[in-house]
Parts: sequence; C-alpha cells; structure tokens
Amino acid sequence: MEGITLLVTDSTGMKIEMNRKMAIKAGLFKNREIDLSYGMRKVKVKLLIKKRSAEDKIFISGQAVEKLKIERSVPYNCSLEGNCLVIGPVLGMLFKQNSKNLEQALKENPAMFFPYARSIKGLGGLLFFFAEDGIDYDASEISGYFYDFETMSWKQSVFPFPAIIYRKIKASRALKEAFGRRLINPPCYYKWKFYSILKENQAFEKYLPETTNVITKENLDSFLQKYGKAFLKMSNQGGGVGMHLIWKEGEEYLSRQNFTDDTFRYSSAQMIKLLKVCEKNHILQQPIDIKAHQGRQAIYRVIAVKEHAENWKVRAIHGWLGEQGGISTQAYGLTARYPDDLLRMQFEYPPRKVKEKIREMEKLAVALAEHLENACGTFVDFGFDFGLDEKGDIYIFEGNTLQQLEMALWLGDQMMYGELIHRILTALKEMALGN
Repeated sequence: MEGITLLVTDSTGMKIEMNRKMAIKAGLFKNREIDLSYGMRKVKVKLLIKKRSAEDKIFISGQAVEKLKIERSVPYNCSLEGNCLVIGPVLGMLFKQNSKNLEQALKENPAMFFPYARSIKGLGGLLFFFAEDGIDYDASEISGYFYDFETMSWKQSVFPFPAIIYRKIKASRALKEAFGRRLINPPCYYKWKFYSILKENQAFEKYLPETTNVITKENLDSFLQKYGKAFLKMSNQGGGVGMHLIWKEGEEYLSRQNFTDDTFRYSSAQMIKLLKVCEKNHILQQPIDIKAHQGRQAIYRVIAVKEHAENWKVRAIHGWLGEQGGISTQAYGLTARYPDDLLRMQFEYPPRKVKEKIREMEKLAVALAEHLENACGTFVDFGFDFGLDEKGDIYIFEGNTLQQLEMALWLGDQMMYGELIHRILTALKEMALGN
C-alpha cells in the first residue's frame, strides 16, 4: 500500500482503523491483534474496520502514535510482514558528527540536500538527516531534520530510531552496537583489508598494485628493486593524506609527501626508525605509472548502486586530474570531468574505444561490489577509484564506502545527481520495508 496518510483518532487504547477494502488487500481481518512497526519501534494494536473511511487513510489511536513517535506530516507506504504491519520507510541519514555543522550544511548546500527531500516525497515515507551527537541511546530517539514542504525548509524534530541508517561518517562503537545490520554501508575495511579481500578472488589480481602491510626496510628495498619507487600510505586515511613516495639515490632514501614539493633525505638507520613508527597503520604499495595529461595524473570514480535492493549497476562515472606535477591522483579543490572527455584527453581514444573502456570499468565495478558485499555486509553504493597506466590497463586503488556523491554537482549536472540520489533512496526504501 502506497501514499497512505496517517490520522490520529481519539480512541482509547492501542488501536488502528482502516477501510475494509484496504484491510482485505493487506490480508488483515477485523478485531485481529497485530504488531505495528515504525522505524525500530513496535507495538501491539487492535485492528478495527472503518467502513466509510477513504482507502488512502489509516487512523491510529493517539496512544499508539505517541508510543511509536510517528511524524504525521508525510505520506507513507505500508507492508505486511507476517503479523506485523510496517509503516515506512523511516530512513535516517547520518551525515555529520556535530549537529551545528549539520544545520549549517543544510542551510548552505540546498543543491546537495534538497534532492533527498524531493525523492522521498515521491517514494513516500520519512527521511531525516542527523548528526551522531543527536542520538539519545537511552531513549532510543534521535534529534534531526526533515524537509517541511509547507514552509519549504528543514524542520528540526525528535524521531524514533529509524529502520535503516545510511551513513556518511566513520562509525563509532556505540553506533555499531546500537544499530547492527541496520547500518547500511557498514564499516568494513581500511586499505589493507580492502586489498586482502580482493586478493581472495584471482579475477581481480591483475587490477591490483602489489601491496603489503609488513612495513620493514627489507620489504621497502624489495619494492624499490622491482619498481624503482614505493608508496608508503596510511591504511586508515583517504584523500591522499599522509602518503609518501620513496625512492633511493646511492645509499640515501628520498621521500616526498603528497601535496608538497619538499624532499626529505634519510640514511639507512633513519629509514629503519621511520618504518618502525609506521608498522601498525601503514601499507607499502607499488606505484603505477598512471597516464598523465599535461603533467597531471587522471583518476576515475566509478559509482555502483544497488538496484531494487538486489542487483548492482554503475550509475555514474566521474574523472578528475591530480595536482600539476603531483605524486598521486589526489587534488585540492572541487573539479570533475565526464569519463569520455577525460579518456580522450588522456589517450586520444576514438569514440568506440572510449565506450569499450567505460564498459570495462563498469563491469569491473559491479564485480567488485558483489564480492565486497558478500565479504562485508549490506551496502547500497560503492565508489571505486580506478587509474589507467600508459597502456590503458585498469588498476584498482580504493573502494570508498563514504564517497562524495555530489561530484555530479561539480560538473553542474543536477539531473545526474538527482537520479543517483533517487536510486539510492529507492534501494533503502525497499530494505527498510523488508525489515
């Protein structure tokens, strides 16, 4: 049942009333006691048949509304799961750690946040944004913001724990313990675990730079002998933070940090001390000779989205160029390019070759999403970072679970961004109503 309006009755006790035709369609019968679920809350109610009621309205007693903490200003969908009538979806979007920062972001970035409101209005249900400091674990409530179309603004309110949480920040232990499998895009891996999970499948081996988490001078020397240079990367950081490119001149080791032009020199003894500090949270990785354009390395973010809560499909690919003369594909500032444009810039590919390479990236991304979800838990989107070497061979660098979906907005492509958000919310809706 879709597009259902919830109304409060003055009935005493825990009751729900609906039109006879609606009840039959849902498989419900008069005077039956059922569970009524909203988000993570559930109560037992008695079903009453209201003969003259409209088919798109359900009447709930004030006591039940208060217990479930139902927001009544939005239309909902209902589904019967066994003896439980699920009202929803109730979706929580965890985007910040601090509520003040979230409130500011909602006000200052309408192009980023309004598509969520527009999409959920069409899908039906409640979507609210919240920050981690807005969670009251004792009361099982969250202070957050939903979009009020009457005032055309984000309205603050208190909500029950949602059926699904879609996160865009790192997950704390308390968050993981409280929501478990309801936490979509769960914390799964850092760089080394990502590499290890993919190494389990031989089909991915040719796409992976050689990588180790055993940080010793012997392993560094082995990488330098094979590749001439080696990356030393922090395993738990993204965006190129803390990345060093290391090479050797004579008996000295040289190191250049990402986003800088500074070069540091180390003796053998000094390098041993440096690597000792990096033992627990770094990896050594083979540097790939990425095909550059005018001295800037190119990278492709391939966004795979789950369709109908089941199958994976690539819904967007964005490319960008790294810093001029930089050691990596990372760049400051908000820049993006369409993949076909960037492939032509890199390789001067004809249209047919561009389509073939994009198709190869899409096929690889879907295979990666399927493999990672089987290994890690329930996901709804991934952002994979691919680089192409001088021969056009693809290499996998990252699998982002907290990706920036708004890259399409950097291209000025609001339609692509809106479609991407709608696909994600559609999958979340189907997951929520199945809980």
